[in-house]
Amino acid sequence: MNKESSIAARSRLAVTYRAVGDLIPDPRNARTHPKRQIDQLKASIAAFGFTNPILADPEGHIIAGHGRLQAARAMGLAEVPTITLSGLSETQKRALRIADNKIANAGWDLEILKLELSELASIDVDIDPILTGFSTGEIDVILTSAADPDDEVIPPVPATPRTKPGDIWILGDHRVGCGDGRDAGFLQRVIGNGALVDAAFLDPP
Repeated sequence: MNKESSIAARSRLAVTYRAVGDLIPDPRNARTHPKRQIDQLKASIAAFGFTNPILADPEGHIIAGHGRLQAARAMGLAEVPTITLSGLSETQKRALRIADNKIANAGWDLEILKLELSELASIDVDIDPILTGFSTGEIDVILTSAADPDDEVIPPVPATPRTKPGDIWILGDHRVGCGDGRDAGFLQRVIGNGALVDAAFLDPP
């Protein structure tokens, strides 16, 4: 059997249901799962079912799917779909565990994503757009982003700077100074006599 045939034979996977209590999370799993992500997974499972099986070895040690297992436990599920991967060494399991999380970090075609989210938000069906994994705020930012890429272009730095060290700009209730943030005298001039500061943003020296 050549290398390609061997890989093809090993890739014939079967989904089986295993009890949640029989699956063992890896204490060295480097991927974190904040509450927001677990809530998103729970919402996805509730809406679409458990569509992404957990990967585990024959003894039940999880290789990939720690977040999905946490969501299943939080939902009170008795069993979950799993794919058992046999014949992997401990080193291969560790590498696959990292690769499963890292390789999935793909980019987005923002124009297509914007179109898809816009249509999902406008179609009169019982689908909540946040089931895509994007929060309402993220969807709003994507849908209201500037259509003209030139709007995001930063203008070139002028050949002759208008602002000089020591200048202080008054912007309504805010003051911006060009100077050394370590210079107490300069900072006092920026603040003004008798004024107190709620917040200051200083560039590192």
